[in-house]
Order: sequence, then C-alpha cells, then structure tokens
Amino acid sequence: MGLTTEQKGDIALLKVLLRARERGAISFLPTTPARCDVLLDYHGRLYRGQVKFADCKSQNSVGAVRVDLRRRKRCYTRDEIDVLLVYIPQIDEVCWFGPEIFHQKVGLQLRFAPTKNKQRNGCLMVQDYIW
Repeated sequence: MGLTTEQKGDIALLKVLLRARERGAISFLPTTPARCDVLLDYHGRLYRGQVKFADCKSQNSVGAVRVDLRRRKRCYTRDEIDVLLVYIPQIDEVCWFGPEIFHQKVGLQLRFAPTKNKQRNGCLMVQDYIW
C-alpha cells in the first residue's frame, strides 16, 4: 500500500527540517494556514519555503521526476514564497530552488540521471540544486 499525499508531505517536511538543521538554519513552522510550509532563518535571511515531495515519474523519461506546482489551481509566485524545497525520495536529497525557477510555473521536471543523448540544455539537473 502506497503513502497518502499527506504522509508524503509530512516526510518531505521532516527531510527539509533535518537538512535545515544540518545546514545551520533555524526553522519555524506557521501556526495558521499559509502558502508557505516553513520559515527558515538561513545565513542571516528569512525565507518563506514551500515544501514538495517529488516522486511522480515523468512521462517518456527515465531518471526524472515531475513536481506539480499548482495548489488550489494557483501557481506559486515570488510574492508568496522565497524558496521551493523539493524532497526527491529516489535519491534521498532535498533541492533548493529560487523564484527564478518556480515563479508562476505549473510544474517542474527534475532530472537526477543524465539523458540518453547527454543533453543538459533546458534540463533542471538535480545535482545543481542539492541543498
């Protein structure tokens, strides 16, 4: 039996909180519903973070996962969050994406293994964003 969406979200948040601790960031959890899942005090700056669990296989692609960035039919913007934190269970890593990557995007395709034709242009290679 697979995990529920809520369980996946809980796992992703715990992985992010653990990584934040390892990186020396101080974490805060919102006490009321908000567009962000976590606040991070990292390198002297506060970040509003949205956490995602990425295990959705990409269509027609091996070595990549897709992350849906719509919540309640709205995309995330830089006015709502400062960072997108994505946990990828296949490689047990957390990736940090700034607004230049996620702002008003419907989804992202993250590649954790090289393409068969070695293409890198236009690919979001996970190793470039591991936090």
